[in-house]
Amino acid sequence: MKKLIWSAFLFTGIILLLSFTGFFLNEQVYQKVGIINDKHEVLQKVSDSLPVQATISHQKWGSLQVNDEVSLHAFVSYVDRIKQEYEPKLSTDQGSEQAILSGRIQYLNGSKQTFELGSTFTLGKWSYGPGHEAPLLSALQTQLQSLYYTPEHFAQFIRTAKRITFRSDGVQGSLLDHEKGYLVSSIGQALEIKDLVEIKQLLLRKQKPLGSITAYKEDKKLKNDRSNLLHIVVYSDYVVMKYMGDDNGNSIYLQAGLEKLLHGKNAKADIR
Repeated sequence: MKKLIWSAFLFTGIILLLSFTGFFLNEQVYQKVGIINDKHEVLQKVSDSLPVQATISHQKWGSLQVNDEVSLHAFVSYVDRIKQEYEPKLSTDQGSEQAILSGRIQYLNGSKQTFELGSTFTLGKWSYGPGHEAPLLSALQTQLQSLYYTPEHFAQFIRTAKRITFRSDGVQGSLLDHEKGYLVSSIGQALEIKDLVEIKQLLLRKQKPLGSITAYKEDKKLKNDRSNLLHIVVYSDYVVMKYMGDDNGNSIYLQAGLEKLLHGKNAKADIR
């Protein structure tokens, strides 16, 4: 009986001890927890990191503004990855002359950051690269360059080209001014073929090209490296546009009929 009473007393003592310990911890620790009013700081950081617009300038293509969220998110995602992969260094003005792309990013809070992309990526006063992660810079260049791949920008590239040549059925030469105007108008009004199934069907038809057209940014051959060239392969009811400065060799398909243009050049050659 005494043993049972002692066990009950011991159990009660343990319960009291645990209760006292819990009360003590609650008073010493949890009662000291306060609310940090950092709502403004959190919103400020979100504003600092949320882009709302980007202005991009390309050496050969000119300038454009990016406002859509998808393109801005892709751009900033590349920037974040570059900042993680590369060790930041204070930038110098030496890379400015080699920058293929440059521009400015504007954030929700109104702040702006300038950037340049060439062999290195510069954001504000910090420069990243080059190094073993160079493909990351190339991927960013491709992503930004692809924003120019629209019928309107292709037409503008051709409009500002100093020389445009054609080649069809063994005949080659340069386009005249009014023919250049016709080409610019046709490309500018063309519709891009984006459906991969439709593109595959076009390729399976294995049509023979009617010819090709090349736009040169400069009028002297020595100055025309591949970044100055836009090549157009002409088919009966569509064309394939390829910017030769694209390291990934991307091609764009447009619904544009240039058969009349090349047919006219061939007809004149036959008369001669």
